[in-house]
Amino acid sequence: MRRASTQTGRDLMRLLNAVIFNVILGNADAHAKNFSLLHADAGTRLAPLYDLMTTAFYPELAADFAMRIGRAATLAELGPRDWQAFAEITDLGFQLVQRQIHELADKVPAAIPAVLGALTGTGLDQAVLERLGALVRGRAERMARI
Repeated sequence: MRRASTQTGRDLMRLLNAVIFNVILGNADAHAKNFSLLHADAGTRLAPLYDLMTTAFYPELAADFAMRIGRAATLAELGPRDWQAFAEITDLGFQLVQRQIHELADKVPAAIPAVLGALTGTGLDQAVLERLGALVRGRAERMARI
């Protein structure tokens, strides 16, 4: 990102938030092909997120991270030391990483009712949506303790 983006600071923060959001979402399948750059006349920037899912919701899916965070290989193993290692590897600083974790851990649960409301009446099973919302809310609460 530091070499390719023409909006380096903005895109580094977006990429950091994407990593954190995937963890809160319970998406262990966030791999390099899920992150892209958009090239335009105005410059090169990080593409919007895509191919998001909550792998933690499906017990039959592998729990291993597609890309480790620190030494953690799974969502269940991920802890403060792993985030600290991630901060060091990415040269972002642990205070910044921790601040972003807490910010997203606060914002995501607040957005769940609106997301569930938008999906109500679309033919999706309401009980499944509620369980999914509860899982993501619980993951956000766990991340808030980092």
